[in-house]
Amino acid sequence: PMSRSEQKLPPFTVLIEWENAIDVEDEWTARAMVAFQSELERCRDLLSGRPKVMYLYNANAVQEDTILNVIDRVAPKLRELADLELVPTPGLTYYQLKNFGAQRAQTDIVIMLDSDAGPQPGWLPGLLKPFADQEIEAVGGFTVLGYEDLLSRTMALIWIFNLASEREITAQRKKIHANNCAMRTEFFRSNPFPELPAFKKQCGIWLRDIDRRGVRWTRTADAMTVHAPHPGFKFLAWRAWTAGLDRDFQAFYSGTRSRIGRLGYAFRMWGKKTWRATRRIISKHTEVDLPAWQVPAALLIAYAFYTVWLGGELWSALRRSFTPPTNLHQATQQ
Repeated sequence: PMSRSEQKLPPFTVLIEWENAIDVEDEWTARAMVAFQSELERCRDLLSGRPKVMYLYNANAVQEDTILNVIDRVAPKLRELADLELVPTPGLTYYQLKNFGAQRAQTDIVIMLDSDAGPQPGWLPGLLKPFADQEIEAVGGFTVLGYEDLLSRTMALIWIFNLASEREITAQRKKIHANNCAMRTEFFRSNPFPELPAFKKQCGIWLRDIDRRGVRWTRTADAMTVHAPHPGFKFLAWRAWTAGLDRDFQAFYSGTRSRIGRLGYAFRMWGKKTWRATRRIISKHTEVDLPAWQVPAALLIAYAFYTVWLGGELWSALRRSFTPPTNLHQATQQ
């Protein structure tokens, strides 16, 4: 049997961006922080020294005192469980904050966690154990969407994340979400998330690139987090529109260069997404406590969401032009 010392987790730095925390309901940020504190407490005996926890934020959008007040109010033990550092940045956004944090990290492994994603029991060992294989450079965790009302229950069913019951499907999907993952620091410094004309496609395109190059990575359902739901209809409409813009860029990047091709892709995606949403809402609504009488309303929300998405995608296909990068590294340098 293994001794206690052999089971210790390797030293790591957790990078937490404070961009999502500005958008979502405060209650979800607080829940996420409490869950993170609890997981560090549970894993105390497995830690080889105090972990580093870096909160990265855009100094133009939030003040340090705001973040410190949340920590002191909801998760005061974080200060004794970890070495806390609050890092102001001059206007950096979501993926830029993660890249910036990795450049500053001094441990061999960095973990990326969103400020509104709450780790569930077993998350930390689940994310770090695959690194026992020296060839593994990146590990993706399992994120599910939290829910509490009709809107969030609908989105939990139709969003890109799987449901908690879909562990096997999740483990097989070729995805690493930047809200819940870990990397070897040196590898990620050399291969950061690219600067792209997209809002949230960077981690998907990044993964496709490293996978194509034969880099070893893995996905695990053992490292689960519950991510905050989208805060209200207005935010959701904006998110649908930006998702449409992103999807059109992805269509172009994947090789559909002509505007006609991009328009065709948009309609095909709309058909695919609405059919998937219909199937999932009807067959899985009980898994997110959605009562049967709310199913028609959930379907309407789903169709409205993907129709706004389609609008963004069509607008982008007709109006925006992109320059194809010869490779992802070049796109990162632009």
